[in-house]
Amino acid sequence: MVAKAPHTYCVPMTLADTAQPAPEPVSAPPRRRRGRRLVIGISIALLVAAGGTIAGTYYYDSVPLIESNAATPAAAVPPAVEKPFVAAIDPDFYAADNSLITRRYVMLGFGAEKESGLRTRIMAHKAETSYTKTEILDSYLGRADYGRGAVGLDAAAQTYFAKPVAQLSVAEAALLAVQLHPDRPEPKAGWNQILDTMVELGWLTPADRTGLAFPG
Repeated sequence: MVAKAPHTYCVPMTLADTAQPAPEPVSAPPRRRRGRRLVIGISIALLVAAGGTIAGTYYYDSVPLIESNAATPAAAVPPAVEKPFVAAIDPDFYAADNSLITRRYVMLGFGAEKESGLRTRIMAHKAETSYTKTEILDSYLGRADYGRGAVGLDAAAQTYFAKPVAQLSVAEAALLAVQLHPDRPEPKAGWNQILDTMVELGWLTPADRTGLAFPG
């Protein structure tokens, strides 16, 4: 007689039997800890901002002030002679800060390399808070290069017109101003442009403008 093998019962498995136990939820950091982290983060941001301000202040203070020692005394340059140069270089000179004229004055006085450099702008700001616009303008005109070997307005007046600065006419000053124009236009075109700008600014009447002849 053959013995029967014992009967095996198969119990079906459900999804519940195969599922892994759910991980325990990670508790959020205590509110006190979160608050402490927030305070630390804000403190670090404030320290970084303060450090930048301190560094900027230190750099500003380290930039020297250019001494105003113009070759041509301010009293020797009549306003009628000054105006064409302002119209040529920076018509907003009297009203604006950090003018191109001031930055050029700084470059001549300290040998700065760039008109728009940060160091140049800081020196210009210090100059404009220490000197009048007239002092800055006349200091610049007294050091600028007008071509033909003429450095300084007095030398330029003698070289081009054989007369002192005080005797220059508006037309003659405008022609000298072309030499300092940022775009260095052709002399007559630049001369006309400068005089037209003076009319627009109210520094020259249209009638006076019409009566001026090119001194070439």
